[in-house]
Amino acid sequence: MIKLKPSVEKLNAYFVNDVPYKVKLDANEGSNYLLQGGLNIEDFNPNLYPDSDSKLLREKMALYYGCNPENILAGNGSSELINMVINAYCEKGDKVTSFVPSFSMYQTYCDLCGAEYEGVETEKDFSQNIDKLIDKSLEINPKIVILCTPNNPTGYVTAKQDIIKLLDNVKDSIIIIDEAYVDFCENSIVNLINNYEQLIVMRTLSKAFGLAGLRVGAMIANEDLVRQIWKVKVPYNINILSQCAAVKSLENINLVNLYTKEVAILREELMNNLKKLNFTVYDSGSNFIFIKSPVDNLYEKLMICGVLIRKINYNSDIYYRITVGTKEENEILLTEIKNIISGEIV
Repeated sequence: MIKLKPSVEKLNAYFVNDVPYKVKLDANEGSNYLLQGGLNIEDFNPNLYPDSDSKLLREKMALYYGCNPENILAGNGSSELINMVINAYCEKGDKVTSFVPSFSMYQTYCDLCGAEYEGVETEKDFSQNIDKLIDKSLEINPKIVILCTPNNPTGYVTAKQDIIKLLDNVKDSIIIIDEAYVDFCENSIVNLINNYEQLIVMRTLSKAFGLAGLRVGAMIANEDLVRQIWKVKVPYNINILSQCAAVKSLENINLVNLYTKEVAILREELMNNLKKLNFTVYDSGSNFIFIKSPVDNLYEKLMICGVLIRKINYNSDIYYRITVGTKEENEILLTEIKNIISGEIV
């Protein structure tokens, strides 16, 4: 068999657990509230390629994000766009840095192109000391610095003044601010894209819009930077159905605002209830929470009950990330946890 290139051969394939469940709280997915009635598309021509530039979609995105369509490059979720930027700037041996723990695919995208990913440890409470990231960046001069806020998997929200401090001090690197979950905390810095030539903001419709299955995201930056990245964009990268569904969803921003406010309320309720059960619960500005459990093997025990959460191994310790579900889903989760604590499930 012909071998893969070394940077790919060492990777582990990404597989999603296909197990039966009654409550799925492991992937930070939102509710299906924008397209409950399905999708009716006029003049549907599947024999034709989709609009390669996603023109109408970018116009609708621009209205929501408060920028111009020329500031946006649309992609298959923000993940494709992050990979696109890393491929555009990084060659073998180039450096990329970010806080750890954070989104695991940053490391994978670097590995694929031979770039070296250097993580900066967060504090013990998983807060992010921006001075540490600045110092690391000035030390290694990375091609790209990535900051995820709210951070996945910890939920930590980086203050705007800290992001500005990073931008003011690290001017020779592309700085990606991954705002996949920012709709849940209103802490976006999209309004700064024309103030900093190195700034790229990533957004997605997967979370707050509940459209994870459509894979639609946005890269937002100044026009010159967008034109540069466009050189590595694959033609026709967003299919017709995804573009149409995303456009329709972006016409119902009032529903999105109501949904994100509801999630914030449910998040606080879930956090408080878990604290009462002696869980360590970290502050979150997202649609998920990050916890340490007083119960051993919580992930496995909840799976037996049909409740899926995410298990996170970090620094020889075990944490869990739990998506904030509906009120009913959260109640099922809490009931099963209480049953586990009481010894009904072992």
